[in-house]
Amino acid sequence: MNLTDKRENIASQLSTVTGVKGYAYRPTTPRPGDAWPLLGALDRADGLAFYVSWRVLVFLPQDERAASEWIDAHCADLIDALEPVGFVDRLEPVVSSASGTDQMYLQITMRGE
Repeated sequence: MNLTDKRENIASQLSTVTGVKGYAYRPTTPRPGDAWPLLGALDRADGLAFYVSWRVLVFLPQDERAASEWIDAHCADLIDALEPVGFVDRLEPVVSSASGTDQMYLQITMRGE
């Protein structure tokens, strides 16, 4: 299992959505539509296989209404784009205060082998 390749594949698939730019790792200064995967969990499956879960973060416009409209316009395309690299389980708007100010993201939880 090569997680670096999977991370790059996810980023590449994200970039196929109009208005989204996929990155293998968080960009230094994210802009609305910038997206990147974070490794979630590695769960043991049959034999030596693992199920891998990912959290994909999409940086949203920081105005609540604009963020909601962005999600409405892009959620179906994001699910379709990620289908070749994983199964999307959940999409959830989240607010993070990690940088000292509230930042809004769309968090996509997905899994694959």
